[in-house]
Amino acid sequence: MRVLDGSWRDWAPSGAPTSLTIGVLDGVHRGHQILLARLREDMIRTVLTFDPHPAEVLHPGSHPRLITTVEERIDIFGSLGVEQVGILDLHEIKELSPEAFVTELLIGRLAMGHLVVGEDFRFGHQREGDVALLRELGQSLGFEVESIGLVRDGEGKLSSSRIRMLIEEGRIEEAAESMGRRYRLTGTVVAGDHRGRDLGFPTANLAPPERKVIPGPGVYAGFVLLGEEVHQAAINVGTRPTFGEGELIVEAYLLDFDGDLYGEELGVEFVRYLRPELAFDSIDQLVGTMKDDVEETRRILASTRPDVR
Repeated sequence: MRVLDGSWRDWAPSGAPTSLTIGVLDGVHRGHQILLARLREDMIRTVLTFDPHPAEVLHPGSHPRLITTVEERIDIFGSLGVEQVGILDLHEIKELSPEAFVTELLIGRLAMGHLVVGEDFRFGHQREGDVALLRELGQSLGFEVESIGLVRDGEGKLSSSRIRMLIEEGRIEEAAESMGRRYRLTGTVVAGDHRGRDLGFPTANLAPPERKVIPGPGVYAGFVLLGEEVHQAAINVGTRPTFGEGELIVEAYLLDFDGDLYGEELGVEFVRYLRPELAFDSIDQLVGTMKDDVEETRRILASTRPDVR
């Protein structure tokens, strides 16, 4: 896959026409996948995404949490047949008029021949451009515009914002249904306080990624991906209130695993919410519940496979 980054003004003009879609596409959910599926195979299938998130540009310091980082989005795009990704910084394009955005960037740099967008797509300075303007420009400049209606499910409009909310509330199965894949965090294992090891459940502790949505506090069944290896895991997200409130951590107990994971990069894939994080009256009560969590994790994952992407 070709990745275009840096200033768009420095991108070499495309030597062949492109079929493209534009947006953050955070989560690359089922609605986004419909857009991607409409990209034409007789042109270079291209996505223009954004980094940083436009909300951070428009509201500095807001630090919006992401379902997928730009690197994760690129990987998913590739798995869905996208051949080229351009990474835009809203700082660079927010003052462009809609006409300049189309002529200088989409045609001048990407030789756009086909554009597919949602019916509510807006673009250009002050979001002045819309699908109607795109169609007018397409007639004069020679590109096709295809607009897709909003995708809905039983809960309403399918959106990244709603998926974010589902993850934060621990409703990860609903989030997975909306995305077409399970939610995953990736991070490096950091040193902990060894309480899990002392209790007979050594865990791999991940500092919560700064830019990613963190699932709601609780215990989950899931998988840990270590290189090419896949391990079943009971995963805790929270502050371990039995030992006094601490910092938020994500810790995974890998079933039937014995090894040193410090410094390793792990992918943590959340399959099912098991229970809320609790403050126990005794260590024995905590250990007994953890054993139950492990058995429930085994039961759930016995007939489940990790997502592959």
